[in-house]
Amino acid sequence: MNSDKKKWKDVRTKSAVNGRSKPKEEDEEENEYGGYEDDFEDYDDDFEEEEDEDPPKKDDEMNDVLRALDEENDRLYKDSSKQDKYDRSDSPDDRGRGYRDSSPDEPVRRTRPKSSAINFLSAKRQVMTQKTYGKTSKRARDLLEMIELDTVTFDIMDLPPVKEYELYIRSYGRSDTRQAYVQTNDDAIDRDIQTEEIDMRNKWTQHPPEDFAGSGRGDGEKDFEDEEQSQQNKQQDLGRLSKFIQQAGQVVSILLDEERSQETTELRSNKSSISMSEGYTELSKLGILQGRHVEFAYFAPTQPNMLLTIYSQPEQSNPSNPTDGKGMICVWNTNEPSYPQRILACESQPRCCCFGPYKTSIAFTGMVDGSICAWDLREPPSLHRSVEFDKTEHLLRFPTYNTAGISDSDNHISPVTTINPVTTYVDENSQQESDSKEESGFGMSFQLVSSEDQGRINFWVVAELTTTDPAGSEIDLGLSPGGKVKVVISSTIKLESLVREARSLGPIRSFEMQISPTDPNHFYIGTDGGYVLHGLRFGNRAFPRTFSALSDSPVDVRSIDFSPFGHPCFLASTAEGCVHLFGTKSEKPLLTWPSKIWGTRKLRCVRWSRSRPCVFYVLDDQSQLYTFDILEGDAMPAKMENLSKENVIHIAFTPHINVTGRHPQMLVSQEDGTIQIHTISKEYREQQTLEDDFLPSYLDKF
Repeated sequence: MNSDKKKWKDVRTKSAVNGRSKPKEEDEEENEYGGYEDDFEDYDDDFEEEEDEDPPKKDDEMNDVLRALDEENDRLYKDSSKQDKYDRSDSPDDRGRGYRDSSPDEPVRRTRPKSSAINFLSAKRQVMTQKTYGKTSKRARDLLEMIELDTVTFDIMDLPPVKEYELYIRSYGRSDTRQAYVQTNDDAIDRDIQTEEIDMRNKWTQHPPEDFAGSGRGDGEKDFEDEEQSQQNKQQDLGRLSKFIQQAGQVVSILLDEERSQETTELRSNKSSISMSEGYTELSKLGILQGRHVEFAYFAPTQPNMLLTIYSQPEQSNPSNPTDGKGMICVWNTNEPSYPQRILACESQPRCCCFGPYKTSIAFTGMVDGSICAWDLREPPSLHRSVEFDKTEHLLRFPTYNTAGISDSDNHISPVTTINPVTTYVDENSQQESDSKEESGFGMSFQLVSSEDQGRINFWVVAELTTTDPAGSEIDLGLSPGGKVKVVISSTIKLESLVREARSLGPIRSFEMQISPTDPNHFYIGTDGGYVLHGLRFGNRAFPRTFSALSDSPVDVRSIDFSPFGHPCFLASTAEGCVHLFGTKSEKPLLTWPSKIWGTRKLRCVRWSRSRPCVFYVLDDQSQLYTFDILEGDAMPAKMENLSKENVIHIAFTPHINVTGRHPQMLVSQEDGTIQIHTISKEYREQQTLEDDFLPSYLDKF
């Protein structure tokens, strides 16, 4: 910094020396410019004095500054000369104005024209830039002497060459495999030893299997006990697995049904023209059941979505159909109407059916030949056979137990008209108890009651065997191979022994039978004598013994139905077209609806509503449904509607169970094979105020 100041002072000194030899004109010219030396500002205060001053600069740096100033003055002079209006010449006036003569010893100094100024700021910036660059270069050189950088090397990827053997071991070897090198044949030693005889056994197998195992021994003398024990263990394991899958499947099915029942579109895919129906869904028609229609239907008492349907024989025989000549029953889940859960087949034609009282895993049917058949729906498909029809494969399940194999003295000798489980009335509180019985496995031993056309009633005991025999039983011919459900006769009652007057008239023909829902010791059965016969399972005499229809001539009492709400009354319809309301304590009807209400039409059945205590339905043979509501009046039906253009064969109602999201339903079976499941409308499914208390008070009036 000080050196620069000295340089500027030298410049000023030289200018002063030159100024002494200037002519007078030049002095006046400088005075006219006002003295450009005054234009230099004092920059001494702008620079801080440093402790370590730079060494004095050489004359070369000063010459560079002067050269830069001369170049800038030349540029400014040339620019200004172009703008002058007069022609500059070498006259003494011009030379005196722009230049002056200088001695050879002094450097030539050019003066600035009046119209231009020297750009000292640019020259100063250039000098400052060079000075700053010099300082930066010096600092960089000093830092490079103090800082040393280390060189670090490392491998980014190390992939040594792989031999063929190592590649093979890497691809096909195992982590827990060790290799050992052995020497062969060089040190081989021969020794004579004596070995035991090799145990050889012959086995056979068959696919597809015809029995439970599908395999067996060729010789039965070697280790017979061990093989039998092993076979039993396998069967036990399979049985436990099957039981677990069955229980888990039921739980999952119930959960899915509950979830599906909460959907708003339940069973309302088709709108119905019937006022008592909100909508309906149709069960699919199977090609294997072509030409058949449903003659009887039964809803499970504990699971209203489970349904049994009995199909009639086709009008025309079809030898290509594997079900031709066989009785057919289907097990449906109404939440899945596209295909039945089970297809049951038998050699005789069924007439009536039912589930067990607490479970839907066993189904029973009564046949026209008088036999009772039972199906264990838990059996594996390997015990049954598949058939193919119309490019579709179906699994047909044949009876687990058939009473046709027992003696005629213990069996029915005429068509079975009714079969029902022996149960009591189930209300909301006892429903929870029945559910707990079902979960605990209770209910596999229960009773059935069946009645036949010739006036005989049989009581049966259903038992489950602990072990099964794949080859079948040599003693009980009714038990199928691998089956474990057995039906045993318990007692028999003949209707002639209950009615003294009928002993001289011969056998009594019976029709539908019902067990009292409040007391299973009492049973009621319609007869061809124009009365309903009342009997006891245990005891001598029931009162009243008969319920007369007040007819001059004997008529058939074809249909009876008890109130599902436990009230002491039941309905009965006769062949002449009358409907009677009986109380259980009076042998005469409390109320009668004569046949003139529906004219000459014959009645098919009469059924109580499962959701309203004061409502019941009557179906005639012209598909006309009569709805009676005792609350509105007991003289005439509240509504009369035609269910279908086709002939309606049978109707059935779901049991009354309080399940969230599920409404009461009605099955309608048509002669063309169509099966419709209608959802009962709100008017006929919700009870009116105090309706349940109204019916007992109404019955007391009579």
